[in-house]
Amino acid sequence: MFVIGLILAPTPIPFGVPLMAIALFLLIATNPHAARLVQALRGQHRWIHRAMHFVEQRAPTRIGEVLRSTRPGEKDPVDQ
Repeated sequence: MFVIGLILAPTPIPFGVPLMAIALFLLIATNPHAARLVQALRGQHRWIHRAMHFVEQRAPTRIGEVLRSTRPGEKDPVDQ
C-alpha cells in the first residue's frame, strides 16, 4: 500500500500521500518493530519528525494517538 502511494504521489491528483499516511498508520499500529523504526527515524531526521507532528495535529484522534506514540524520547511505542 505504501509503495503504491509512493508511485502515485507525484501525479497531478495527490492520491498517493493519503495512501502512504494510511499505510504508515496501519504499520505502526500493528507492528512493534515498525513503531520503533519510525521512532528512531523521527529522532534522526528532523524533517520526518516535523511532517509526522503536522499530521498528528490534524489527524483523527485514534490516528493522532498512534503517531504520537512514535515521538522520539517518549516511552517505547511497544509498551503503550
